[in-house]
This record gives sequence, C-alpha cells and structure tokens, in this order.
Amino acid sequence: MSQTDNNLEKSLLIIDDDAPLRERLAKAMTKRGFNVSMADSVNQARVSIKWNVPNYAIVDLKLNDGSGLEVVDEIHALNDKARVIVLTGYGNIATAVTAIKHGATDY
Repeated sequence: MSQTDNNLEKSLLIIDDDAPLRERLAKAMTKRGFNVSMADSVNQARVSIKWNVPNYAIVDLKLNDGSGLEVVDEIHALNDKARVIVLTGYGNIATAVTAIKHGATDY
C-alpha cells in the first residue's frame, strides 16, 4: 500500500463550531497520522465531503446552521463504512439513540 493510499484510509473530517476545540482535535489527530479536514458548519461540511468523503468523522451534534446528524447521513450515503463519533454538550438518551440510528459509531 502506498503512503497516499494510507492517507486516504486515515481521512478524518472534524465538524465543530467551537474553533479552539476543532483545532486542538485536528492537531492531536494529525499527530496520530490522520489526514484531517475541518468544517465549522453543516454547509461547510457538505462542501468538504463532496471533494473528499472521509473514512472517519467527529461531528458536533448542534451546529449554528443545523444538526450534525444531517452530515452523518450524508457521509454514510457516500461511504457506508465510515466511522463517525458524535459529540455534544447537550447529551441525553434520546439524542444518543437518534445518533446511533443515523449511523454514529459512538456518541
């Protein structure tokens, strides 16, 4: 497997409207060998996945322009093997169940 293939396999999209958190996560995951892309909104994430469908994603549940679950659905429509973690500061059982039903690997 070439280095380019390995980078594609470790493609990670981080979607969060909290810039310091998003940047810290990106830095940490880059150090772990991931090829990181970032977005701060549903719309920006949609543009990003049109160009590069990630194999991994970390998605904030509540974004300024909508729900991160919309992006989870779109990622899985393009890559059904993608592993997605949904983050939120507003967690409860109902949103956890909803996130898992949308295909989140973890919540």
